[in-house]
Amino acid sequence: MLQSIRERAQGVVAWFIVALISVPFALFGINSYLGGGSESVAAVVNGDEISQRDFENGYRDFRQNLRQRLGENYRPEMIDEAQLRQEVLQIMIRNRLLVQKSKDLGLRVGDEQVKQVIASLPGFQVGGRFNQEAFERGVRLQGLTPAGFVEEVRQGLVSEQISKAVVNSEFTTRSELESLVSLRLQQREFEYLTVPAATFLANVQVSDEAVATYYAAHQNEYMAPERVKIQYLDLDVASIAKTLKADDEALQAYYDQNQSQYRTAEERRASHILIPLEEGADEATAQKAEADANAALLRVKSGEDFADLAKALSKDPGSAEEGGDLGYFEAGVMESTFDESVFSLAVGEVSNLVRTPFGFHIIKLTDIRESTGKSFEDVRQEIEQAYLKSEAERLFYEYAERLGNIAYEEPDSLQPAADALGLQIKESDWLSRDGGEGILAAPKVINAAFSEDVMVSGNNSEAIELNAEHIMVLRVVDHEESAIRPLEEVSSTIKDQLRISQAIEQARKQGAEWVAKLNQGETLETVAAELGVSVAPRKQINRDEQTIPAELVKHVFVMPRPESDALIYDQVALASGDLALLALHTVTDGKLEQANDLGGDAALNEALQRSRGKTYFQHMQGNLRASADVNITAQTER
Repeated sequence: MLQSIRERAQGVVAWFIVALISVPFALFGINSYLGGGSESVAAVVNGDEISQRDFENGYRDFRQNLRQRLGENYRPEMIDEAQLRQEVLQIMIRNRLLVQKSKDLGLRVGDEQVKQVIASLPGFQVGGRFNQEAFERGVRLQGLTPAGFVEEVRQGLVSEQISKAVVNSEFTTRSELESLVSLRLQQREFEYLTVPAATFLANVQVSDEAVATYYAAHQNEYMAPERVKIQYLDLDVASIAKTLKADDEALQAYYDQNQSQYRTAEERRASHILIPLEEGADEATAQKAEADANAALLRVKSGEDFADLAKALSKDPGSAEEGGDLGYFEAGVMESTFDESVFSLAVGEVSNLVRTPFGFHIIKLTDIRESTGKSFEDVRQEIEQAYLKSEAERLFYEYAERLGNIAYEEPDSLQPAADALGLQIKESDWLSRDGGEGILAAPKVINAAFSEDVMVSGNNSEAIELNAEHIMVLRVVDHEESAIRPLEEVSSTIKDQLRISQAIEQARKQGAEWVAKLNQGETLETVAAELGVSVAPRKQINRDEQTIPAELVKHVFVMPRPESDALIYDQVALASGDLALLALHTVTDGKLEQANDLGGDAALNEALQRSRGKTYFQHMQGNLRASADVNITAQTER
């Protein structure tokens, strides 16, 4: 169907079809925003709905947090979108179950605690202090109302209560601490010898018939993957920037337009007295508030100390105790009327009454920090780099759109797009579905190369966004189907596999015989002499031993404890292919008085409690989920 559309959707007809299709989609979107129809639901948890809007907001926040935590390691193409959406929904369901359980248990969080948490969030602070406008703006950006955000914080705190209640409810006994220290600080004394893998490989011969037989029975293991060769055009901001030049006039204009990046803005420090008045208050209430504000202003102008009056009269909880001090702030941070007044005052001057949506203010300007920074000449090189990058970014989006359009309109070749944009067509080596190197390793690139429209129909791909500043268009120029690799091509690989496999089996059998001899009275020294190897010096180790192979350490600590003076013998295959024969001599348990080696009694006790508490909390969440009535719609899928 896509090919049919591609072949027919050309010129004016194509735009006409697009216009027709756009109308119902546009109306559908408008209807959604105007609230037409009931709001869709992502899941219902014990009768409690998680709306599609809440889910989308939660998913967006999760993605943003994921991007921030991973930083430069964030790779959107590596994310399975459908799986991540389902996982986020499951998290939201678990959180909703915790909120429900908290309500059943009667857990509550007071208004004051919620206010303290919100006031402490950096995103709602200006100059280190909570700012109401910043709060309201930040909440709106999340698609919430202030009341809705407050309720979300309250629910989060309630859920945290039940988590802490379960996790902190556990305790440990002295015997449990002793057992932990005994095992964790246990030491084992042993000796061993190593039989090289070559000892066993030397005795293994694999015939051509054996190779052919194995190949016939395991042909699926020797499939040559389907592969393609591609031609591609890639466009990125850095490459565009290298082709650009800038004159002094353009650079000076860029500097003037972006002075905030090179100079600090003027900052003003002010104090205020707030007589609050809610929006929509009746006339009588407004007159009372204005009268109180005028009375306070008269006292200020009569010479009373501004800070003392602010402490006594101001109703701003964030600044009253500090004498009304709001700290330093730039123009544009405060409410517009308040801001305009502050930046019209001289230092020490007091304003007349200033009315804002919060009430009546009396403002005193206490200090001014002048604008500082670097001159144009100081940052000319930096300005040039920034300007060229800015211009390249502007051109990038224009070129990217042209590249995508030309590649679509001329689907049989990349040459028209290359000629129009001055780009060079590049060609890859063979690529399998496992990808290549560099940008050819991106899953988006491989998915496009092996898509039906590109690989089978022979069309150019759509523009592929590798990152925000790099796109690619590709086409397949050669294709090989997956096929069984011929025997002669893989025979040496099969022969090596069979030799190693038979050598491992021979080592296991021979090792068992040597262990039997050791258990019958032979010594490691005798066996070592027979094999022409040496026994490693007897060594006492703990679980953190780093000087011998990890698989050897692990095996030593799972061997049974020796009884009396009898030794315990065993064998273990090493990752190198060698075989080790072990003789375990003694086991020395850790003592509680050694607990300081693990951080001390208190730290161990806390760690055990926390570990067990988290386990119980996970069990509780699992039980809540298992017994819950949860109905998930298909609208989480995209």
